[in-house]
Amino acid sequence: MALAPAREARVFQVTIPAGTQPAAPVTIGVPFPPMTVQAVRWRVPPGPSGLMGWRLTMAGGQVLPANAGAWIIADNEGDTWELYGLPDSGAWRVTGYNTDIYDHAVNLAFLLDTAGGPVPARDAAATDAATTDILNMSASPVPSADESIFAAQDVTA
Repeated sequence: MALAPAREARVFQVTIPAGTQPAAPVTIGVPFPPMTVQAVRWRVPPGPSGLMGWRLTMAGGQVLPANAGAWIIADNEGDTWELYGLPDSGAWRVTGYNTDIYDHAVNLAFLLDTAGGPVPARDAAATDAATTDILNMSASPVPSADESIFAAQDVTA
């Protein structure tokens, strides 16, 4: 499902220092004002080869990935996670380890809306027939001037 337009984006490049062990990970702030996180786009450039792991945390607790103790381990990979219902304090952090001899980075973009913003439509309870119809609408093509979707063209000439 497509994301609703974000009010703003906050972009961070977080470097996880070489020689940081999983038992003593580094925690680096990626703060922004209290806002609702609609999505997190992340990318790990090539290089870590399985030697770096990271996760998003807040107030000392793990937020993503949701399963406790798990790390995101990536190399030349990225993704966008659409989110809702997460804390909106803006006090996010990246916690990570890097057992390589080289520093490695995680690039993050937080797509944000005002704190306590509206719940995405797919999760809103439809309370009447008109709202249900709007939520279930699908786009249909706009006909051209001759009422066809595409005007006929003679391609044999």
